[in-house]
Amino acid sequence: MTNLVLPPHVQRRIDLERRAERRAAVFRNCTIEDPRCQEWTRKLQKERGPDWFMVLANETVETKAGLLPGYFHILVRNENTGVDVVPLHNGGAFVEPGSWIFAHLNRGDLRERRVRERLAEREREEWAANERELVTANENRKERLKDIVDSATKVRVSMNRDTPWSQNVAGRRGAK
Repeated sequence: MTNLVLPPHVQRRIDLERRAERRAAVFRNCTIEDPRCQEWTRKLQKERGPDWFMVLANETVETKAGLLPGYFHILVRNENTGVDVVPLHNGGAFVEPGSWIFAHLNRGDLRERRVRERLAEREREEWAANERELVTANENRKERLKDIVDSATKVRVSMNRDTPWSQNVAGRRGAK
């Protein structure tokens, strides 16, 4: 990446070339010929639209393709932004495609009110937790400051007879 500022038409051309290279890399490194891919592609296209595909990545893939080797992926062709790649895995472990795919996709669909409400609720909970943390930190700071001020301004008499009380350092030296 360079820090050069390019004219908009040049930047658009570079972006288009990069998208085309990535799209070509993705399609070179996966297959839709697997029967499971064909079955799930039909289901995805019926449910989501004609630009959704299930593919199986090759055992060796190019880095720029963004595919996990040997895993199933969902590809979404976008006209203006290239290809979106969603790897199917369970915490990094290989999984077969199943009906859980649609629930997984729906959890991230911001067009659904339930998803937006869940995200807003999570944001409110995080904000409330941060506020509680700030209040606790502020109370701890005030207590610490009060202890510092008290130790500097108040006299404390020891009730322990082993350590005699003295008003100041000079008195303590005299007591010894």
